[in-house]
Amino acid sequence: MYTRITAVLLIATASAAQAQFGDILRKVNPNKIKKSADVARAMTRDFTEGEEADIGRVVSARILSTYPIAKDVKLQQYVTLVGNTVAAYSTRPALEWHFAVIDTPIVNAFSAPGGFIFITTGALAQMHSEAELAAVLGHEIAHVTQKHILKEIKRANVINASVSLAQETSSGAQWLNDDYASKIGKIAYDKLFTTGLSRSDEAEADRIGFQLADAAGYRASEFITFLQSLEKLEGTTAMKTLTATHPSPKDRIATIRPMVRDANRGELLADRWREWTVNLSRLNT
Repeated sequence: MYTRITAVLLIATASAAQAQFGDILRKVNPNKIKKSADVARAMTRDFTEGEEADIGRVVSARILSTYPIAKDVKLQQYVTLVGNTVAAYSTRPALEWHFAVIDTPIVNAFSAPGGFIFITTGALAQMHSEAELAAVLGHEIAHVTQKHILKEIKRANVINASVSLAQETSSGAQWLNDDYASKIGKIAYDKLFTTGLSRSDEAEADRIGFQLADAAGYRASEFITFLQSLEKLEGTTAMKTLTATHPSPKDRIATIRPMVRDANRGELLADRWREWTVNLSRLNT
């Protein structure tokens, strides 16, 4: 009985509202209604994988206009092999992942949407095993799988009325014009190098990075070894960008330590690390 009464009241209320606002609705420009709906859809829907890759290329191009690619082909191959191994255990194993070492003494690693991962020679110089590399790459892979940068781009609402993105992209038309590319590149670049992502995003990436390294068979506890190396560098020029965009190494260690059940679980692969990174010290001189 209550349900029927409620239904009748709702119908009556809806009818009254329609009568009350009918004149106003008739005066609204239907094109404006459509545009508002399109904008709302653009703000809330997920990017397609193709759009994500396009955004990743824009961001990567900006990164590579700032830092050069390291010329050590063997080192590039090694980082790619380790990165793809870890990415295979992520929630997006089929994504077309790209890994690159950039030549700068700055200690950092960062990722762009679509599976573009970068690590600096300065960061690699602080490592002593493949296990450390796997955990750090796992952290960056997590930023991609959790779409942290994409969420920032959506929050900034720079795409607004490019609205019919899905239709335009599927038809092969160009949607990422110079204006959008510039705005997106700036947002992502600022997040990577100036303001940083939220502390919760960074903590999530640390936890997932640890889990991915562990799942791939590495000694994930070596992530803490790497962060302890960074603690010793705090206050140096090499750490300036990382300090500005990430929680302190101490805080990150506090996030990861409870996850360590067996500090000796998994492979360290320090010998293989030395074999593949033989020219690393020369790159950082």
